[in-house]
Amino acid sequence: MQNIDNTNILTRGETEVIAGVCSGLAEYYGLRKNGLRFAFAISSFFFAIPVLVYIVLWLVLPKYPTSQAGVRQLRRKVKQR
Repeated sequence: MQNIDNTNILTRGETEVIAGVCSGLAEYYGLRKNGLRFAFAISSFFFAIPVLVYIVLWLVLPKYPTSQAGVRQLRRKVKQR
């Protein structure tokens, strides 16, 4: 896979286990992917809110673009908001 400059755009991550939400959040905020996944899994055992937030983010966040054209299109959408 080619390296695409996707800074300052919150998307679902390129490396996904379920839907890529934790991966995308980790990349955007500069956190460790597995650490965030672990924290999500542990908090999900005690509370239902992380599961609901994950589902909402899965539906709301755009998928990680795999081409330069996809990155340009995503940036245009972000600028229009």
